[in-house]
Amino acid sequence: MPSVVGRGARVVFARELKSYFLSPIAYVFGVLFLGILMFLSATFTLEHGAPASMQTFFGLLPWFFLVFLPALTMRLWAEERKLGTIELLLTFPVRTSQVVAGKFAAVTCFLAFVLLLTLGLPLTLGAFGRIDWPQTVGSYVASLLFASSFVAVGMFWSSTTRDQIVALLCSIVSLAVLYLLGYPALIEVAASWLPALGVDLLNGISPYKYFESISRGVFDTRDFVYFVCFCGFFLYANVLVLQARRQSGG
Repeated sequence: MPSVVGRGARVVFARELKSYFLSPIAYVFGVLFLGILMFLSATFTLEHGAPASMQTFFGLLPWFFLVFLPALTMRLWAEERKLGTIELLLTFPVRTSQVVAGKFAAVTCFLAFVLLLTLGLPLTLGAFGRIDWPQTVGSYVASLLFASSFVAVGMFWSSTTRDQIVALLCSIVSLAVLYLLGYPALIEVAASWLPALGVDLLNGISPYKYFESISRGVFDTRDFVYFVCFCGFFLYANVLVLQARRQSGG
């Protein structure tokens, strides 16, 4: 039975990953995401003789994730429900958790591929100055973890509705709130009327703090544990929603 479950999860993973490379949405995402992000990063970095650095790129990246990733994840379950293929998918000889894990892994691999395509930017900037490669590598790791956390949230909202626009809007709003909870300017405002425990709680919930930590090249186990727990929570919620629908036949 474990081998069947593993094979089923791999089938879901391969099916979903293949769909990204065959779907026009993925190419539109790639062109817009990479084109706009890299253009802005290169422009802001090189203008006025600024030193070669990836700081601008990784500073803009979370905001691009906030806009683009919900558009990428909104179809994951909503489209399956709209087309009626989710019933077929959930009849695979595999647990619901494995189906969710397969889809999550496929999106994460696709995003890793997209981030890989941006390596041309630090290589180009390195020709104009000195790039801090350990920090850059750390920033790429942080970016992938950060993106995976957004994917988990987007998948959850997509599982709750058959309307992709609703899934998109719910994802953007919830991700914006989660991200901004840890934003320094808002933390300073919150500190003026919240007790220290409340401020620490807000800061601890937001992925911002952990993204910033890893992107500085500081590999703290607690940061990785946070992203594992964050993704695990929303993926588990995703499983519960699908199991409820499987049992109800909806």
